[in-house]
Amino acid sequence: MLQTIKNIRNSFFILIVICPNISAKEITNLSWKKSVFVGKKLSNFRETVTSPALGKEAWKITLLPKDCGRDEEGDYSDCKNNGRDPVVGHGGGDRARSEYYTSTKFKGEKWHSVSIFIPNDFKSVEPVSTSFFQIYERGEGPRLMLRPKYGVLSPRYYPVNGMDSAGVVYKRLRIKDMKGKWTTILFHTKMSKDPKKGFMKMYVNDTLYNVFEGRTSFGGEHYNKFGIYHSWISRWNDKFNGEYPKQVIYYDNLFRTNKKEKLLKLIQKN
Repeated sequence: MLQTIKNIRNSFFILIVICPNISAKEITNLSWKKSVFVGKKLSNFRETVTSPALGKEAWKITLLPKDCGRDEEGDYSDCKNNGRDPVVGHGGGDRARSEYYTSTKFKGEKWHSVSIFIPNDFKSVEPVSTSFFQIYERGEGPRLMLRPKYGVLSPRYYPVNGMDSAGVVYKRLRIKDMKGKWTTILFHTKMSKDPKKGFMKMYVNDTLYNVFEGRTSFGGEHYNKFGIYHSWISRWNDKFNGEYPKQVIYYDNLFRTNKKEKLLKLIQKN
């Protein structure tokens, strides 16, 4: 009996050690893994903090200037093109990120939430492209990126025709109004090859801000990403834009459910 108890304890300890990305349920109901992180100057770019937080804890994500890395496996790198594709966007390079992705995939219709806190001293890196949250189709590319641009935080949709779309904009979410406080965003999505069935809708405080309707998937599996992701960092010119800034963003309420009612029960509010 004593040996059995010891074995159970040892198994429990091993489970804790090998699953470091499973975190407090009040922040997320998903497991997350680092994305393209090998060789980054700041490898531990996620901190668990108690303030600012909607509940007891939140996550602080930091991206140092141009701090790129590479995959654990394979030859993909944010720092350098792999040489097999002349298009930088497909072969890697010219980007940096402090980002996590979910290991749990989904198809069809889902509800997603993300709460974002932008500090008052946050500085944009435009004209560099930036993303704070993504819905990604495995092996294909992003279907949605939540991007700050021209002072507005808005989704960019990447339907399967290869062209990005701003969707139908009903209301704009301005960065200046988000600074120093939490903003909770909900996405209601249906990933579908059928252009008559697919949609991605964005809500803030139960108000519809944006919607895309059409073919939203090649029919594969999808997953979420969160964190700070920069692409085309070579667009930054120190002479005109000054020193490339460090960026810090706080995250909470990283949930995904089948029904809106279940999602609303999970969300921590101000």
